[in-house]
Amino acid sequence: MKQDIPEKMRAIILHNYNTNIVNAIKSLDLVELPVPKPNKGQVLIKVEATTCNPSDLSFIQGSYGIKKELPIVPGFEGTGIVVDADKDAHAQLLLGKRVSFNSHPQLNGSWAEYCVTNTNACIPVHSAITIEQAACMLVNPYTAFALFDIIKERKSKAFIMNASSGQLAGMLQNLAKKENIKIINIVRKNNQIELLKSKGEEYVLSSSEADFLIILKELIQKLGATTFIDAVSGEVSGKILELMPPSSQLILYGALTGENLNYISAKDLIFSGKSIVGFNLIKWFENKTMSEISEVTSKLQEKMVKGEIKTEIYKKVHFEEVNTSLVRYIINMSAGKIIIEP
Repeated sequence: MKQDIPEKMRAIILHNYNTNIVNAIKSLDLVELPVPKPNKGQVLIKVEATTCNPSDLSFIQGSYGIKKELPIVPGFEGTGIVVDADKDAHAQLLLGKRVSFNSHPQLNGSWAEYCVTNTNACIPVHSAITIEQAACMLVNPYTAFALFDIIKERKSKAFIMNASSGQLAGMLQNLAKKENIKIINIVRKNNQIELLKSKGEEYVLSSSEADFLIILKELIQKLGATTFIDAVSGEVSGKILELMPPSSQLILYGALTGENLNYISAKDLIFSGKSIVGFNLIKWFENKTMSEISEVTSKLQEKMVKGEIKTEIYKKVHFEEVNTSLVRYIINMSAGKIIIEP
């Protein structure tokens, strides 16, 4: 049943992109806006919780692959109740249901009390999944699930992964344990080595160590790692691919350094069959049929209910606390996600 919907809502607004991340965060404003109305193929969601990902931080800096017309409400994902919908059958089926959702690629995002998005960007949430987990279900869990499917399709006995202390990496680590696939974990700080080893990770290297590439080469040969899941990009990524055996593949899904891939060996690509591909979750969804997405969703939510895939939550905050909380988040992202509750 359609709920009573107010005319106005509170939302976080970005007025200008800013390459300085701290200044970008500090410039976010809490304002009052008209509640949007869904158009064809859309639903209106009363947001219960949303979150911040590295992609959100890149977006407010203006360095993400998607740019929207300013001023704009940021936020790429969240969860909430569908309170209004277009008249088509699919949209009407979602009315009154809790969904996890991706925000619309051109419209205001999820950092608001209400959000309009496309019907096909909504996934009904299993009743056993908490609001906090549902708020960050689409970006990291689906990316981890999709990347791990690629690893299995490539029949990789082992893979390399950087940014290994992050949330998405933790999900890949849990999936790999179930399949007995080895991981060479790469981190930037030495204290993250002990943290990951305390969680049962056997192979953890710091890229800041002088002998990093020497030890990495030995491990690649020992374990036969043929896939590299890369969230960082830059010169080191190219050097890592060079150390890998013929027919290896680098899958780039992020660029935390802000740099392009370089130090790529032309000889390796031409004569050794090595390859580089990009992974984008939006494109992945677009290339899947509804039945395929439904099948993945069923498997993924089952793993979430069992606790096999879980997002670590650092803190829950309200709109008034967003600026200071996000500054703290960028200092220590590995502590867990910030959940924003309108």
